[in-house]
Order: sequence, then C-alpha cells, then structure tokens
Amino acid sequence: MKRTGMIGLASIMIVILIVSLSGCTDVNQTNAPPTDYRSNVMFVNLSHVGSGMSISFDTTHSLGTVAYAQKSTYQNLPAGSRYFIFNYGAAADTLNRGFDADNQYTFFSVFEPANGDVSRHYELVGQGYTWASAGVKDSALVRFVNMSSDTISDFSSGLSFTLGPASLNLVATGVQFGGSTSYMKVAAGNSSYMVVVEATGDTLIPSAQLSALQSYGRYSVVIYGNNTSIQTLVVQEH
Repeated sequence: MKRTGMIGLASIMIVILIVSLSGCTDVNQTNAPPTDYRSNVMFVNLSHVGSGMSISFDTTHSLGTVAYAQKSTYQNLPAGSRYFIFNYGAAADTLNRGFDADNQYTFFSVFEPANGDVSRHYELVGQGYTWASAGVKDSALVRFVNMSSDTISDFSSGLSFTLGPASLNLVATGVQFGGSTSYMKVAAGNSSYMVVVEATGDTLIPSAQLSALQSYGRYSVVIYGNNTSIQTLVVQEH
C-alpha cells in the first residue's frame, strides 16, 4: 500500500507540473510578440526664430526640421521620459517630457509669454488614446487650442470659441493660454468657427471656414500670434 501511495503521489505531481508549464510563455519561440511601449507625438512650430525648428531626442535621434507655422507628421517615440533638443540655428532649447504608452500628443513651440518674441515656451497639449476611433461616420471631431501668448496679458480672461452655426450650440468659453477645448462633433464637409475675447466680447475672428472635414477625422484649430495679428493653424490629427 505504501508503494502504491508513493506512485499515486508522483503521478499527481507530474500532472500538476505539466499543467503549470502549459500556461507559461516560451520566450524563445519565433512568433512571440515583443513588448514595446510607444507614443505618437506631433510637433508644431509657432515660434519663428531662425529658419526652422530642428528636433532631436535622447541626444542622437533626429526627428527632422519643422518650418514656422507648420507641423511634423506623427513621430513614433519610446514611451517614458525623453530628452529633447530644439535647435533654431543661432539658439537651442533643451527639456525633458514624459509620455504614456499608447497615447497621442501634440507638442507646441510658441513665444514665451513673459518675454514676448525673445524666447520660446513649450506646451504639450491634449493626449488621446492612439488607437481610438476619431468619431463616427459622416462626422468629424474639432477642438480649439489657445496658443496665443497675448492670453497672458491682453486676453487674460481667455478666449471663447463657437463651432458651426449658433443653432448647434457648440461653444467653449474662457480657454486660457496652453488650454484646449474638448472635441466637438460636426458633420463632415465644410464648417465655420468664431473666436471672441471672453472678458470684452470683442470678436477676434468673426467667421473662418473649415473646409473638407473628413468623415472620422479629428482636427485641432490652433490660435496663435499676438493681438494685432492673431492667426490660426488647422492641424489634422487623424
């Protein structure tokens, strides 16, 4: 009986070992997917210093050059903390920024609010899940981003935005420098928007057109420049 019991116990242990091993991942198999944590980052140059803004990260990795009032394509970067160098020819800025895996960011270079056009300021605005759907069929998503350094002084109350006709009631108020609205859903095709100074009600942009908004598209309308020359840049994000 004792020998039979020993054999039975050994059999049970072998079965347990086989079951436990079957749940393990063989890291040496050729079809095992690698674990890689990435982020998508777009760079927008709204500070016209030098001939363009060349970008590199972690010292040796170049991301190319972005001209004034232009944007890069989305750059696929390792998630985590990255060290950036922004070079404008005669001047360069360095800084660290952190990125979450599977997220999408827009990185703005703008005029430094405290020093006017002398130096630059960097804002990382809005993150969205990289693989998420941008909207629904026949609709587009549009948000507004306030990158006018005059918001600190002349427009300290922030800016208000209206998307489409008033009947849609797509309005965001008091958006400060470096801030953005939530995404608003409008029909694909053509739309319009208006920009107003929150405190005074003065209209900065009475009616500007958004043309050829794509179904499932996602866009940022970026307000930048100063009080005498407010400008906009439409950035398609998806």
